[in-house]
Amino acid sequence: MKVLITGASGLVGMELSKLLLKQGHSIVATGRSDEAKFRKKFFLPCEYYQWLDPKNTEPPVSVLNVDAAIHLMGENLAARRWTKNVKKELYDSRILSTRNLVSALNKSEKCKTLISASAIGIYGDQGDRPLNEGSATTRGDFLGDLCNKWEEEAKSFKGHTCTPRIGVVLSSKGGAIEEMTPIFQNGLGGALGSGEQWMSWIHLTDLIRLLDHLLKNPVEILNAVAPHPVQNIEFTKNLNMALRVRGFLPVPKAILKLIKGEMSKIVLASHRVESKNLKGFDFLYPKLEIALSEIFDWVGDKNDRMFYSETWVPSRLSDVFSFFSNEKNLEKITPEFLTFKVLNKSTDQIQEGTKISYKLKIHGFPVKWKSQITNWSPDEKFQDTQSSGPYKKWEHSHEFQSLAEGTSVTDKVVYQLPLAGFGGNFANWFIRKDICKIFDYRTRIINEEFG
Repeated sequence: MKVLITGASGLVGMELSKLLLKQGHSIVATGRSDEAKFRKKFFLPCEYYQWLDPKNTEPPVSVLNVDAAIHLMGENLAARRWTKNVKKELYDSRILSTRNLVSALNKSEKCKTLISASAIGIYGDQGDRPLNEGSATTRGDFLGDLCNKWEEEAKSFKGHTCTPRIGVVLSSKGGAIEEMTPIFQNGLGGALGSGEQWMSWIHLTDLIRLLDHLLKNPVEILNAVAPHPVQNIEFTKNLNMALRVRGFLPVPKAILKLIKGEMSKIVLASHRVESKNLKGFDFLYPKLEIALSEIFDWVGDKNDRMFYSETWVPSRLSDVFSFFSNEKNLEKITPEFLTFKVLNKSTDQIQEGTKISYKLKIHGFPVKWKSQITNWSPDEKFQDTQSSGPYKKWEHSHEFQSLAEGTSVTDKVVYQLPLAGFGGNFANWFIRKDICKIFDYRTRIINEEFG
Protein backbone atom coordinates (compact mmCIF):
# COMPACT_ATOMS: atom_id res chain seq x y z
CA MET A 1 0.00 0.00 0.00
CA LYS A 2 0.84 3.65 -0.25
CA VAL A 3 0.29 5.15 3.21
CA LEU A 4 0.10 8.80 4.25
CA ILE A 5 1.48 9.53 7.73
CA THR A 6 1.10 12.92 9.38
CA GLY A 7 3.43 13.48 12.31
CA ALA A 8 5.83 10.98 10.71
CA SER A 9 8.94 12.45 12.36
CA GLY A 10 7.56 11.83 15.87
CA LEU A 11 8.34 8.80 18.01
CA VAL A 12 5.35 6.72 16.85
CA GLY A 13 5.46 7.94 13.24
CA MET A 14 9.12 7.04 12.78
CA GLU A 15 8.80 3.51 14.16
CA LEU A 16 5.57 2.89 12.26
CA SER A 17 7.21 4.05 9.03
CA LYS A 18 10.04 1.55 9.55
CA LEU A 19 7.59 -1.30 10.06
CA LEU A 20 5.59 -0.40 6.95
CA LEU A 21 8.73 -0.06 4.82
CA LYS A 22 9.93 -3.47 6.00
CA GLN A 23 6.63 -4.90 4.76
CA GLY A 24 7.12 -3.35 1.33
CA HIS A 25 4.70 -0.43 1.64
CA SER A 26 5.65 3.10 0.58
CA ILE A 27 5.33 6.21 2.76
CA VAL A 28 3.98 9.65 2.01
CA ALA A 29 4.73 12.18 4.75
CA THR A 30 3.53 15.70 5.32
CA GLY A 31 4.59 18.38 7.78
CA ARG A 32 4.82 22.10 8.36
CA SER A 33 8.58 22.51 7.87
CA ASP A 34 10.35 22.71 4.53
CA GLU A 35 11.76 19.50 3.14
CA ALA A 36 15.37 20.14 4.19
CA LYS A 37 14.39 20.53 7.85
CA PHE A 38 12.06 17.55 7.70
CA ARG A 39 14.76 15.28 6.26
CA LYS A 40 17.06 16.12 9.18
CA LYS A 41 14.48 14.63 11.56
CA PHE A 42 13.04 11.91 9.34
CA PHE A 43 15.81 9.85 7.75
CA LEU A 44 13.71 7.14 6.07
CA PRO A 45 12.83 7.12 2.35
CA CYS A 46 9.46 8.69 1.59
CA GLU A 47 7.62 11.22 -0.55
CA TYR A 48 7.34 14.50 1.35
CA TYR A 49 4.91 17.38 0.86
CA GLN A 50 4.86 20.52 2.96
CA TRP A 51 1.55 21.31 4.65
CA LEU A 52 2.37 24.75 5.93
CA ASP A 53 -0.85 25.63 7.77
CA PRO A 54 -2.86 22.53 8.79
CA LYS A 55 -5.31 24.50 10.94
CA ASN A 56 -6.44 26.74 8.07
CA THR A 57 -5.80 24.81 4.86
CA GLU A 58 -6.20 21.35 3.41
CA PRO A 59 -3.05 19.34 2.68
CA PRO A 60 -1.59 19.48 -0.86
CA VAL A 61 -3.56 17.50 -3.40
CA SER A 62 -0.44 15.38 -4.01
CA VAL A 63 -0.92 13.57 -0.69
CA LEU A 64 -4.37 12.29 -1.60
CA ASN A 65 -3.13 9.54 -3.92
CA VAL A 66 -2.81 7.03 -1.06
CA ASP A 67 -4.54 3.82 -0.01
CA ALA A 68 -4.67 4.74 3.67
CA ALA A 69 -3.87 7.63 6.00
CA ILE A 70 -2.55 7.52 9.57
CA HIS A 71 -3.03 10.84 11.32
CA LEU A 72 -0.62 11.35 14.23
CA MET A 73 -0.22 15.12 14.02
CA GLY A 74 -0.65 17.19 17.19
CA GLU A 75 1.25 19.43 19.58
CA ASN A 76 2.73 17.70 22.66
CA LEU A 77 0.12 17.73 25.43
CA ALA A 78 2.70 17.64 28.22
CA ALA A 79 5.26 20.11 26.88
CA ARG A 80 3.91 23.28 28.55
CA ARG A 81 1.43 24.50 31.14
CA TRP A 82 -2.07 24.74 29.72
CA THR A 83 -2.50 28.47 29.39
CA LYS A 84 -5.32 29.81 27.28
CA ASN A 85 -2.99 30.20 24.27
CA VAL A 86 -1.47 26.74 24.71
CA LYS A 87 -4.93 25.17 24.88
CA LYS A 88 -5.80 26.87 21.60
CA GLU A 89 -2.63 25.47 19.98
CA LEU A 90 -3.42 21.98 21.26
CA TYR A 91 -6.99 22.29 19.99
CA ASP A 92 -6.04 23.67 16.57
CA SER A 93 -3.24 21.14 16.02
CA ARG A 94 -5.68 18.26 16.50
CA ILE A 95 -9.23 19.35 15.72
CA LEU A 96 -8.61 21.71 12.81
CA SER A 97 -5.86 19.62 11.20
CA THR A 98 -8.13 16.56 11.35
CA ARG A 99 -11.04 18.53 9.86
CA ASN A 100 -8.92 19.73 6.95
CA LEU A 101 -7.31 16.35 6.37
CA VAL A 102 -10.67 14.56 6.29
CA SER A 103 -12.11 17.19 3.96
CA ALA A 104 -9.27 16.56 1.52
CA LEU A 105 -9.36 12.75 1.81
CA ASN A 106 -13.10 12.71 1.15
CA LYS A 107 -12.34 14.11 -2.31
CA SER A 108 -10.10 11.14 -3.05
CA GLU A 109 -11.46 8.01 -4.68
CA LYS A 110 -8.43 5.95 -3.63
CA CYS A 111 -8.08 6.35 0.14
CA LYS A 112 -10.22 3.76 1.92
CA THR A 113 -8.97 3.85 5.53
CA LEU A 114 -8.20 6.62 8.02
CA ILE A 115 -6.54 5.86 11.35
CA SER A 116 -6.74 9.01 13.45
CA ALA A 117 -5.02 8.97 16.84
CA SER A 118 -6.96 9.70 20.00
CA ALA A 119 -6.12 9.26 23.70
CA ILE A 120 -7.46 7.51 26.78
CA GLY A 121 -7.88 10.95 28.35
CA ILE A 122 -11.30 10.87 26.66
CA TYR A 123 -12.59 8.86 29.64
CA GLY A 124 -11.58 11.36 32.30
CA ASP A 125 -10.65 10.49 35.88
CA GLN A 126 -12.78 7.49 36.85
CA GLY A 127 -10.86 6.07 39.80
CA ASP A 128 -10.79 2.27 40.06
CA ARG A 129 -13.59 1.71 37.56
CA PRO A 130 -12.54 -0.58 34.65
CA LEU A 131 -13.10 1.17 31.31
CA ASN A 132 -13.56 -0.26 27.83
CA GLU A 133 -14.66 1.08 24.45
CA GLY A 134 -18.30 1.00 25.56
CA SER A 135 -17.68 3.16 28.64
CA ALA A 136 -19.01 6.70 28.71
CA THR A 137 -16.55 9.41 27.72
CA THR A 138 -16.20 12.54 29.78
CA ARG A 139 -17.32 16.06 28.94
CA GLY A 140 -16.64 19.30 30.72
CA ASP A 141 -12.88 19.18 31.15
CA PHE A 142 -10.30 20.23 28.59
CA LEU A 143 -8.74 16.86 27.78
CA GLY A 144 -12.05 15.00 27.60
CA ASP A 145 -13.60 17.66 25.35
CA LEU A 146 -10.48 17.76 23.17
CA CYS A 147 -10.49 14.00 22.57
CA ASN A 148 -14.23 13.85 21.91
CA LYS A 149 -14.06 16.63 19.29
CA TRP A 150 -10.93 15.07 17.82
CA GLU A 151 -12.75 11.79 17.21
CA GLU A 152 -15.89 13.51 15.91
CA GLU A 153 -13.86 15.20 13.17
CA ALA A 154 -12.26 11.89 12.16
CA LYS A 155 -15.64 10.13 11.96
CA SER A 156 -16.73 12.39 9.11
CA PHE A 157 -14.36 10.45 6.81
CA LYS A 158 -16.41 8.54 4.26
CA GLY A 159 -14.31 5.34 4.34
CA HIS A 160 -13.23 3.12 7.23
CA THR A 161 -12.37 5.26 10.27
CA CYS A 162 -10.35 3.99 13.23
CA THR A 163 -9.72 6.09 16.34
CA PRO A 164 -7.23 4.23 18.56
CA ARG A 165 -7.31 5.70 22.06
CA ILE A 166 -3.65 5.50 22.97
CA GLY A 167 -2.33 5.07 26.51
CA VAL A 168 1.09 6.05 27.88
CA VAL A 169 3.62 4.93 25.25
CA LEU A 170 6.74 3.26 26.68
CA SER A 171 9.96 3.23 24.67
CA SER A 172 13.70 3.62 25.14
CA LYS A 173 13.77 6.01 22.17
CA GLY A 174 11.69 8.88 23.54
CA GLY A 175 8.34 9.87 24.99
CA ALA A 176 7.37 9.47 28.64
CA ILE A 177 10.25 7.13 29.54
CA GLU A 178 12.85 9.54 28.15
CA GLU A 179 11.46 12.33 30.34
CA MET A 180 11.23 10.18 33.47
CA THR A 181 14.52 8.28 33.24
CA PRO A 182 16.93 11.08 34.33
CA ILE A 183 14.73 11.82 37.36
CA PHE A 184 14.64 8.17 38.41
CA GLN A 185 18.36 7.66 37.69
CA ASN A 186 19.08 10.35 40.27
CA GLY A 187 17.00 8.55 42.88
CA LEU A 188 14.16 11.07 42.75
CA GLY A 189 11.52 8.81 41.23
CA GLY A 190 8.66 8.37 43.64
CA ALA A 191 4.91 7.97 43.32
CA LEU A 192 2.93 10.90 41.94
CA GLY A 193 0.19 12.20 44.21
CA SER A 194 -1.42 9.33 46.11
CA GLY A 195 0.13 6.78 43.73
CA GLU A 196 -3.22 4.98 43.63
CA GLN A 197 -4.25 6.31 40.22
CA TRP A 198 -4.29 3.74 37.41
CA MET A 199 -1.97 4.01 34.42
CA SER A 200 -2.85 2.37 31.14
CA TRP A 201 0.24 1.99 28.98
CA ILE A 202 1.50 0.28 25.82
CA HIS A 203 4.99 -0.64 24.60
CA LEU A 204 5.92 1.26 21.41
CA THR A 205 6.54 -1.98 19.51
CA ASP A 206 3.04 -3.23 20.33
CA LEU A 207 1.51 0.13 19.42
CA ILE A 208 2.99 0.20 15.92
CA ARG A 209 2.04 -3.46 15.42
CA LEU A 210 -1.46 -2.55 16.52
CA LEU A 211 -1.68 0.38 14.08
CA ASP A 212 -0.52 -1.95 11.32
CA HIS A 213 -3.17 -4.46 12.45
CA LEU A 214 -5.82 -1.75 12.10
CA LEU A 215 -4.79 -1.09 8.50
CA LYS A 216 -5.82 -4.66 7.70
CA ASN A 217 -8.62 -5.01 10.27
CA PRO A 218 -10.33 -1.63 10.77
CA VAL A 219 -12.13 -1.11 14.10
CA GLU A 220 -13.95 2.18 14.62
CA ILE A 221 -13.04 2.65 18.30
CA LEU A 222 -10.18 0.83 20.00
CA ASN A 223 -8.34 1.27 23.27
CA ALA A 224 -4.67 0.99 22.31
CA VAL A 225 -3.38 -0.18 25.68
CA ALA A 226 -1.66 -3.27 27.07
CA PRO A 227 -4.02 -5.73 28.81
CA HIS A 228 -2.61 -5.12 32.31
CA PRO A 229 -2.83 -1.52 33.58
CA VAL A 230 -1.04 -0.71 36.84
CA GLN A 231 -1.34 1.83 39.61
CA ASN A 232 1.20 4.64 39.62
CA ILE A 233 2.93 3.37 42.75
CA GLU A 234 3.50 -0.01 41.05
CA PHE A 235 4.74 1.69 37.89
CA THR A 236 7.32 3.74 39.78
CA LYS A 237 8.43 0.68 41.76
CA ASN A 238 9.01 -1.31 38.57
CA LEU A 239 10.80 1.57 36.84
CA ASN A 240 13.16 1.97 39.80
CA MET A 241 13.86 -1.77 39.73
CA ALA A 242 14.57 -1.71 35.98
CA LEU A 243 17.05 1.13 36.49
CA ARG A 244 18.54 -0.52 39.59
CA VAL A 245 17.95 2.53 41.76
CA ARG A 246 15.89 3.38 44.84
CA GLY A 247 13.25 6.08 44.61
CA PHE A 248 12.40 7.86 47.80
CA LEU A 249 10.66 11.12 46.99
CA PRO A 250 6.92 10.88 46.32
CA VAL A 251 5.58 14.07 44.73
CA PRO A 252 2.53 15.45 46.56
CA LYS A 253 -0.55 16.26 44.51
CA ALA A 254 -0.42 19.91 45.62
CA ILE A 255 3.15 20.29 44.33
CA LEU A 256 2.26 18.78 40.96
CA LYS A 257 -0.68 21.17 40.61
CA LEU A 258 1.54 24.09 41.57
CA ILE A 259 4.20 23.16 39.01
CA LYS A 260 2.06 21.84 36.16
CA GLY A 261 -1.25 23.58 36.74
CA GLU A 262 -4.22 22.02 34.95
CA MET A 263 -1.82 19.87 32.93
CA SER A 264 -1.15 17.82 36.10
CA LYS A 265 -4.37 15.94 35.28
CA ILE A 266 -2.39 13.94 32.73
CA VAL A 267 -0.49 12.14 35.52
CA LEU A 268 -2.99 12.45 38.37
CA ALA A 269 -6.11 11.21 36.58
CA SER A 270 -6.89 7.50 36.98
CA HIS A 271 -7.37 5.52 33.74
CA ARG A 272 -7.99 1.81 34.26
CA VAL A 273 -8.51 1.04 30.59
CA GLU A 274 -8.83 -2.26 28.75
CA SER A 275 -10.00 -3.28 25.29
CA LYS A 276 -12.94 -5.48 24.34
CA ASN A 277 -12.81 -4.59 20.63
CA LEU A 278 -9.33 -5.93 19.89
CA LYS A 279 -9.49 -9.31 18.17
CA GLY A 280 -6.76 -11.48 16.67
CA PHE A 281 -3.83 -9.57 18.15
CA ASP A 282 -1.18 -10.91 20.52
CA PHE A 283 0.85 -8.47 22.63
CA LEU A 284 4.59 -8.98 22.77
CA TYR A 285 4.68 -6.98 26.01
CA PRO A 286 1.43 -7.62 27.89
CA LYS A 287 2.83 -6.90 31.37
CA LEU A 288 4.76 -3.90 32.65
CA GLU A 289 7.73 -5.84 34.02
CA ILE A 290 8.23 -7.50 30.61
CA ALA A 291 8.05 -4.15 28.81
CA LEU A 292 10.48 -2.39 31.15
CA SER A 293 12.84 -5.36 31.06
CA GLU A 294 13.11 -4.98 27.27
CA ILE A 295 13.40 -1.19 27.35
CA PHE A 296 16.17 -1.28 29.94
CA ASP A 297 17.93 -4.49 28.90
CA TRP A 298 21.11 -2.43 28.60
CA VAL A 299 21.21 -1.48 32.30
CA GLY A 300 23.75 -3.54 34.21
CA ASP A 301 24.48 -0.93 36.86
CA LYS A 302 22.60 2.08 38.20
CA ASN A 303 25.30 4.38 36.76
CA ASP A 304 25.00 3.05 33.21
CA ARG A 305 23.78 5.51 30.59
CA MET A 306 22.69 4.84 27.01
CA PHE A 307 22.91 6.81 23.76
CA TYR A 308 21.01 5.76 20.63
CA SER A 309 21.34 6.96 17.05
CA GLU A 310 19.91 5.73 13.77
CA THR A 311 20.01 6.67 10.12
CA TRP A 312 19.29 5.15 6.69
CA VAL A 313 21.41 5.23 3.54
CA PRO A 314 20.47 4.26 -0.04
CA SER A 315 23.22 1.64 -0.38
CA ARG A 316 23.53 -2.13 -0.24
CA LEU A 317 23.92 -3.78 3.15
CA SER A 318 27.25 -5.41 2.19
CA ASP A 319 28.75 -2.08 1.07
CA VAL A 320 27.66 -0.29 4.24
CA PHE A 321 28.96 -3.03 6.53
CA SER A 322 32.26 -3.08 4.63
CA PHE A 323 32.66 0.66 5.21
CA PHE A 324 32.07 0.41 8.96
CA SER A 325 34.25 -2.67 9.40
CA ASN A 326 37.28 -0.77 8.11
CA GLU A 327 38.81 0.94 11.13
CA LYS A 328 40.41 3.63 8.94
CA ASN A 329 36.95 4.99 8.14
CA LEU A 330 36.55 5.82 11.84
CA GLU A 331 38.90 8.74 11.22
CA LYS A 332 36.70 9.94 8.38
CA ILE A 333 33.46 9.96 10.42
CA THR A 334 34.96 11.44 13.61
CA PRO A 335 34.98 15.25 14.10
CA GLU A 336 38.33 16.95 13.56
CA PHE A 337 38.31 18.53 17.04
CA LEU A 338 38.94 15.05 18.51
CA THR A 339 42.11 14.61 16.35
CA PHE A 340 41.24 10.90 16.25
CA LYS A 341 43.92 8.52 14.94
CA VAL A 342 44.03 4.72 14.69
CA LEU A 343 47.41 3.48 15.94
CA ASN A 344 47.24 -0.28 15.30
CA LYS A 345 45.11 -3.42 15.37
CA SER A 346 45.88 -6.98 16.35
CA THR A 347 44.66 -8.70 13.14
CA ASP A 348 44.93 -7.85 9.44
CA GLN A 349 41.14 -7.73 9.08
CA ILE A 350 38.63 -6.85 11.78
CA GLN A 351 37.05 -9.97 13.24
CA GLU A 352 35.88 -11.41 16.56
CA GLY A 353 38.47 -10.56 19.21
CA THR A 354 40.41 -7.94 17.21
CA LYS A 355 42.06 -5.38 19.47
CA ILE A 356 42.41 -1.81 18.23
CA SER A 357 44.38 1.13 19.70
CA TYR A 358 43.57 4.80 19.05
CA LYS A 359 44.63 8.19 20.25
CA LEU A 360 42.49 11.34 20.44
CA LYS A 361 42.02 14.56 22.35
CA ILE A 362 39.07 15.33 24.62
CA HIS A 363 38.72 19.07 25.21
CA GLY A 364 42.41 19.41 24.35
CA PHE A 365 43.65 16.63 26.65
CA PRO A 366 45.43 13.71 24.90
CA VAL A 367 43.86 10.31 25.54
CA LYS A 368 44.77 6.77 24.52
CA TRP A 369 41.96 4.31 23.91
CA LYS A 370 42.00 0.54 23.40
CA SER A 371 38.99 -1.54 22.41
CA GLN A 372 38.13 -5.10 21.47
CA ILE A 373 35.67 -6.30 18.82
CA THR A 374 32.93 -8.67 20.05
CA ASN A 375 29.60 -10.00 18.73
CA TRP A 376 31.09 -10.03 15.24
CA SER A 377 28.40 -11.04 12.71
CA PRO A 378 29.22 -9.87 9.14
CA ASP A 379 26.52 -7.77 7.43
CA GLU A 380 24.50 -7.73 10.67
CA LYS A 381 26.29 -6.33 13.71
CA PHE A 382 29.43 -5.97 15.79
CA GLN A 383 30.40 -4.34 19.06
CA ASP A 384 33.53 -2.51 20.14
CA THR A 385 34.14 -2.55 23.88
CA GLN A 386 36.63 -0.25 25.59
CA SER A 387 39.34 -2.22 27.40
CA SER A 388 41.19 0.92 28.52
CA GLY A 389 40.37 4.57 28.05
CA PRO A 390 38.59 7.61 29.48
CA TYR A 391 35.31 5.88 30.37
CA LYS A 392 34.68 3.40 33.14
CA LYS A 393 32.52 1.55 30.60
CA TRP A 394 31.97 1.99 26.85
CA GLU A 395 30.13 -0.62 24.78
CA HIS A 396 29.31 0.55 21.26
CA SER A 397 26.97 -1.75 19.31
CA HIS A 398 26.62 -1.32 15.55
CA GLU A 399 23.64 -2.93 13.80
CA PHE A 400 22.79 -3.02 10.09
CA GLN A 401 19.61 -4.11 8.33
CA SER A 402 18.36 -4.06 4.75
CA LEU A 403 15.43 -1.66 4.46
CA ALA A 404 13.59 -0.17 1.47
CA GLU A 405 16.38 -0.75 -1.10
CA GLY A 406 18.92 0.65 1.33
CA THR A 407 20.37 0.00 4.77
CA SER A 408 19.44 1.18 8.23
CA VAL A 409 22.43 1.92 10.47
CA THR A 410 21.97 1.84 14.23
CA ASP A 411 24.42 2.87 16.94
CA LYS A 412 23.76 2.05 20.59
CA VAL A 413 26.31 3.10 23.18
CA VAL A 414 26.13 1.98 26.81
CA TYR A 415 28.62 3.98 28.84
CA GLN A 416 29.56 4.85 32.39
CA LEU A 417 31.61 7.80 33.53
CA PRO A 418 34.51 7.45 35.95
CA LEU A 419 33.51 8.26 39.54
CA ALA A 420 29.88 8.03 38.39
CA GLY A 421 28.70 7.59 41.97
CA PHE A 422 30.19 10.95 42.98
CA GLY A 423 28.66 13.65 40.81
CA GLY A 424 28.61 11.47 37.72
CA ASN A 425 24.92 12.13 37.09
CA PHE A 426 25.64 15.85 36.93
CA ALA A 427 28.73 15.35 34.75
CA ASN A 428 26.72 13.20 32.35
CA TRP A 429 24.73 16.28 31.31
CA PHE A 430 27.93 17.81 29.89
CA ILE A 431 29.38 14.60 28.49
CA ARG A 432 26.16 13.74 26.67
CA LYS A 433 26.30 17.02 24.79
CA ASP A 434 29.71 15.97 23.44
CA ILE A 435 28.42 12.53 22.48
CA CYS A 436 25.45 14.06 20.64
CA LYS A 437 27.76 16.43 18.78
CA ILE A 438 30.06 13.57 17.74
CA PHE A 439 27.21 11.39 16.46
CA ASP A 440 25.50 14.29 14.67
CA TYR A 441 28.74 14.81 12.75
CA ARG A 442 29.04 11.07 12.18
CA THR A 443 25.51 10.87 10.73
CA ARG A 444 26.14 13.83 8.41
CA ILE A 445 29.35 12.33 7.01
CA ILE A 446 27.76 8.91 6.57
CA ASN A 447 24.92 10.43 4.57
CA GLU A 448 27.38 12.37 2.42
CA GLU A 449 29.49 9.25 1.90
CA PHE A 450 26.54 7.15 0.70
CA GLY A 451 24.62 9.88 -1.06
